[in-house]
Amino acid sequence: MPVTMWLMMLCFGPTPIAKPSVFPVPRQIEMRGGEGLALDESVPILLPESPSAEDISLARLLTAELSDRYGLALRAERVESLQGRRSFILIGSVANPLVQQYSRDSHANPVTEREGYVLDVRRGTAVVVGADDAGAFYGLQSLRQLIERTQDGVSVRGTMIRDWPLKPFRGIKLYLPGHGNIPFFKRFVRDFMALYKYNTMILEVNAAMRLDRHPELNAGWIELGKDLNYTRRHRSWGPGRQFQDSANADTADSEVLEKDEVADLVAFVRKHHIEVIPEIPTLTHSYYLLTRHRELAEIQDAEWPDTYCPSEPVVYPLVFDVLDEYLDVMKPAVVHVGHDEWRMPLGVCPRCKGKDPTELFAADLNRIYAHLRSRGVGTAIWGDHLIETLRGRKIKHVPNPRGTSYDMPGALSPEQVKKLIPKDILIFNWFWDSPRNDDGEQGLGEQNEIALSDWGFRQVFGNFEPHIVDFDRRAGRRGILGGAPSSWAATNELNFGKDLMFDFLGCANLLWSPDRPDMNRLSLIVQELLPGIRSRLSAVPLPSRDGPGPVKEVDPGTANSVRIGEDASSIVFVHACRNRAGNAKAYSGTWNFADTADLVGWYEVTYEDGFVETVPLRYGVNILEEGWLDSPAPKDVAYEAEMKPGRRGKSAFAFEWINPRFGKVIRDVRLRSVSESNPVTLEKLSIVPKRVAPDPKPLRMSP
Repeated sequence: MPVTMWLMMLCFGPTPIAKPSVFPVPRQIEMRGGEGLALDESVPILLPESPSAEDISLARLLTAELSDRYGLALRAERVESLQGRRSFILIGSVANPLVQQYSRDSHANPVTEREGYVLDVRRGTAVVVGADDAGAFYGLQSLRQLIERTQDGVSVRGTMIRDWPLKPFRGIKLYLPGHGNIPFFKRFVRDFMALYKYNTMILEVNAAMRLDRHPELNAGWIELGKDLNYTRRHRSWGPGRQFQDSANADTADSEVLEKDEVADLVAFVRKHHIEVIPEIPTLTHSYYLLTRHRELAEIQDAEWPDTYCPSEPVVYPLVFDVLDEYLDVMKPAVVHVGHDEWRMPLGVCPRCKGKDPTELFAADLNRIYAHLRSRGVGTAIWGDHLIETLRGRKIKHVPNPRGTSYDMPGALSPEQVKKLIPKDILIFNWFWDSPRNDDGEQGLGEQNEIALSDWGFRQVFGNFEPHIVDFDRRAGRRGILGGAPSSWAATNELNFGKDLMFDFLGCANLLWSPDRPDMNRLSLIVQELLPGIRSRLSAVPLPSRDGPGPVKEVDPGTANSVRIGEDASSIVFVHACRNRAGNAKAYSGTWNFADTADLVGWYEVTYEDGFVETVPLRYGVNILEEGWLDSPAPKDVAYEAEMKPGRRGKSAFAFEWINPRFGKVIRDVRLRSVSESNPVTLEKLSIVPKRVAPDPKPLRMSP
């Protein structure tokens, strides 16, 4: 059977198998056809007579889910016993007395591993038995994924799951959101990170929180963001075109959040069983410290200095003040202090001239480590300057053909690492990528992680991606706790949707589940999951999902102009471009995230009053190529589109555009392609009409 036909059957047959019922894929799952729980408002969520705070929280989370997504108002009910009850939902840890009774009566074999759970859905009941509070919470996330709406109503599919995580550290690294993206951030925590069982957030903050001790840092932070945005840059060059670090100035959308706003976000994250590790860069990527303190910079005449001088004693009161303000607000157990990509041109800073850069690095890190330890807080860093094969031995020469060549700091020697670096510092290993050579020998990435392990460090695979080689074997190595994919652009729905869903979902499965789809199959799974994910993360509901009435389908044939002639709530375009196009990462264009995805065409929506709305078609956002199913390239997925069968066995993608002018009649729609070599084909168009209000009932007057 041709691969294309097999994939079409996989995705579009009567029982699609690409998308698992629960994701990450559970260790043990048995689907029970016809034995689910029909949900209506007579089904109670049971609580013991004296519920714990966690019991109450779980019930409230489920109540909100059913109310907001399914229109069902289930109520929590406190009871003494399960005796005589035929239909109910029960969620709790083994400490919950009702859960204990259920386990005894059903002779259930509980999961004892941390964060593990049993989910038992059979005719009339749905029960989550958590090994601990976190396990009960994750069992609830699996239950959420099993709820479905059909023509017969809302139900939970009959299922038996026994499940627990592969690794204890399952994180995502992202930026603090700006004011306009706080609602999205909270949806992402509740409806993505929690739903897919992440338990750690590394939250880069820079000077994006109100710093009472140093308001000049807030003022400089806003100025830096504006300058880079208006000059269309994501970093500045140093003197002599020295390559400086990323500024990460789109953290919090270059804004400043108040302390109570940051505290509220941290509390919200923790409520969802996610620990917060603030990332507060020190030594390098320190633009936020130096915008108004260039006297502390290694290169003081840089336009925007990026690295402070570790030989300047006055640096440390400033650094410690900033750390302390964040510690007081966020109350973390661990702080990530950066220390990656030290690109100081040696010999330029008069205070550091003639000193051993590796000793400066170790001394700086140890001063910060000691300060955090005095506050009872652990330290994490990026680990590249501990690895000679990555950074070079002590000094690395930069030819710099576009400017002045220079030497910059390399890595500490293994002897220095063993002697000078505290072994309880958590290392974020972003240099894990380790394809084997032609002889099947280990790549450098694995050799480096072995060195960190042998030196006694705990490590996390940072900037994690699903394509890692031999993960299960390597993940069993001593000290490897887990991993964390990274976002290096502003926290918003567009950036996460267009760039990161493949990594975020693929890594969620790697870190939780022993199931290992190949990258092509993972692309199919991710693309099938995306419509449901978007329905949760977007604040705007899609009219087609709200059942407004019969949908009018239009076959445009070969025409690029379609007559509409009505006040539509939305239009669903089923389309594809001919060839693959580009989708650069959002961090490559922080001044214009949207256009980092190639524009392949647009629709012109013309209203009867002559006004024209344009609907951009961007590759990897709302459209992919017609041959995508022949080779579903990893990461080339479309967040705002849903796979559909196309003509001639090709693939097509449905994108729903919501009419921003309710009440105005749309005259027609015209398709424009950017390039004749990569035209967009419109295969079908569906009009979602406005909902028709019923005629009012007659007024009945009492006698």
